[in-house]
Amino acid sequence: MSNLTNGIDITLVSGALTTAGAETVYDTTVAITALIDGKFNTVATITDGATPTTDGNTGSAFTPVLPDQISVFVWGVDASDTVTLYQGTVTDVDGDTDTPIDYPTFPVLPAGVAPFGYTIMQTDGTSAAAGLRPGTDNWNATGLTVTTVNCGALPSRPVIS
Repeated sequence: MSNLTNGIDITLVSGALTTAGAETVYDTTVAITALIDGKFNTVATITDGATPTTDGNTGSAFTPVLPDQISVFVWGVDASDTVTLYQGTVTDVDGDTDTPIDYPTFPVLPAGVAPFGYTIMQTDGTSAAAGLRPGTDNWNATGLTVTTVNCGALPSRPVIS
């Protein structure tokens, strides 16, 4: 018997995730349909959902994205319909061109969590010196560019544009 057909954690319908505006919340305008350990799971649409403020892997507050940095955050859902957020690496961007020097990498997700999207937060030199964090700072904070991508599984690397 092959383990290739054993349980898998993927999303079949991503939920049309959005993160935008002068707020810290997120929305899904479509129900999320996922396979969690190979079993179907559906999460109802979410309006003004509270963005997690702690990393789903560590339980600690997210590492702030300081001026001229970039980081990726992966949105996931589990069998109990809990939405969690996982932070990837934080890397520097060129202070003149705002081009990433090294692109961030995705975090490892625990078993039983299906990704349904990821958000890239990139700051420039005008962002808050203390850094910016999802769930704490507005998606349209000064000096912050946010790109949210819906997905069913994580690609090999974050797609920036």
